[in-house]
Amino acid sequence: MWVWLVLREAGDYRAKAEALAWTNDQVSVRYIDPLGREGFVWVWANAVQCR
Repeated sequence: MWVWLVLREAGDYRAKAEALAWTNDQVSVRYIDPLGREGFVWVWANAVQCR
């Protein structure tokens, strides 16, 4: 899956992600940012795209 994120250090970008949990409105994802760091975040469901 892909997720759209906004990070202070990297700006807006699309990252490969793995869904860990979800509700009707939000998805918890694990992602790797452009600097190679692993991150975990809850995002709105419309920010996630299935491959």
